[in-house]
Amino acid sequence: MSDAQTPHPAQTLRDIENPAFVSFLDMARWLAATLVCVAHARNPLFLGYNAVPAADRNLAMQAWYFVTGWHAEAVVVFFVLSGFLVGGLSSARVSSGRFSISDYSVDRLTRLYTVYLPALILTVICDWTGAHWFSASGVYDHTQLLILEKVKTAPFGELLTVPIFFQNVFMLQTVWGPPLGSNQPLWTISLEFWFYVIFGLAVVALVAGSSAVRAAAALISVALLALLGWPFHQQFGLWLIGVLAAFIPWRVIEKPVLALVVFAVLLTAIRLQGDVIDAHQGGLLLKNYTVATAFAWVLISMRQVSWRRFIQLAPLNHFMADFSYSLYLIHFPLLIFILAALHGTGQFDQIATGYSPASAEGLAVYLGVLAAIFVSAWALSQVTERQTWRVRSALKSALKLRGWWIGPPSAGATRPA
Repeated sequence: MSDAQTPHPAQTLRDIENPAFVSFLDMARWLAATLVCVAHARNPLFLGYNAVPAADRNLAMQAWYFVTGWHAEAVVVFFVLSGFLVGGLSSARVSSGRFSISDYSVDRLTRLYTVYLPALILTVICDWTGAHWFSASGVYDHTQLLILEKVKTAPFGELLTVPIFFQNVFMLQTVWGPPLGSNQPLWTISLEFWFYVIFGLAVVALVAGSSAVRAAAALISVALLALLGWPFHQQFGLWLIGVLAAFIPWRVIEKPVLALVVFAVLLTAIRLQGDVIDAHQGGLLLKNYTVATAFAWVLISMRQVSWRRFIQLAPLNHFMADFSYSLYLIHFPLLIFILAALHGTGQFDQIATGYSPASAEGLAVYLGVLAAIFVSAWALSQVTERQTWRVRSALKSALKLRGWWIGPPSAGATRPA
């Protein structure tokens, strides 16, 4: 069957063979993770924009504050990308008869947990050491002025307990408890886990051979949705927009330049009108769904591009994307620990009150901390994220040896998605 005859979502499996599209997907992943990291590093180190002296507000500084204000939109992009790469491609495999619930389950668990469990342990080490040795910095008990102003959680030290640790191990943070210690970005990881679970159950409810199995899967998925509640449903809808992007067949809407321009204009308008959006009930929800829909249009429009620049940038995008998940998982506890340790040297007292972005020392600390975080994330990825295929292959082999495999045979270990 030719590309033109292949129906969606099955066509998505061919779309991701396009090297320019793969490069774009990689670029979107690492740019979103990087944006979250650099924005989070700004918050406890530099004064909020309104507190910056007018004399220090040059054009470069204003642009930096403007761009790093998109960290929430970067999370929306994460959810849409995940919906497309996990739900969309799984739907394509279902429609082409290549879906295995065993493959799906192993792939999702190994993708999340191979890096996630070491990240939890690293969080405990950083937070416990920092709270005991560098408590004077104020970042762990929230007496540091910018942490107190910008982080609306209990003090990090109070969130480092054994029960909270195991809640996070079982992906219950956000749903029934807080993220572990200082690692507040983990709120999204539990949501991802439950997205995967409910989607997998929905597929089983649709395609399982046994009517009893289909009914049980449907009942469990409905029960989980009821237990997870409305806040979860709002985020799940963003993920499902990514899934739906794999079902859109209309080539006529593939307008890559226009879609990218509209997406950029929308992001700019959101930053310029942020106060107006936040003042309206439901404004945040509307904003998130508008961003998700616009980015889904970008995804749809990019699937057939053959832009030479994306192909040229493919090695860089691949390299950066390969440790973007590690970066997301560990950047915040590392950031907090490094700032506390620097303050503990007695040489960077202004960490306790916040730097002006015009401060040479503040900028040096910021760039140095970011460099340390990126190097650490890359190093962690070498022993975790890059080894996902080994863990995945070993687990699949064990399941097959025990006769516990369900669905078509696995196609083999592939690059983590």
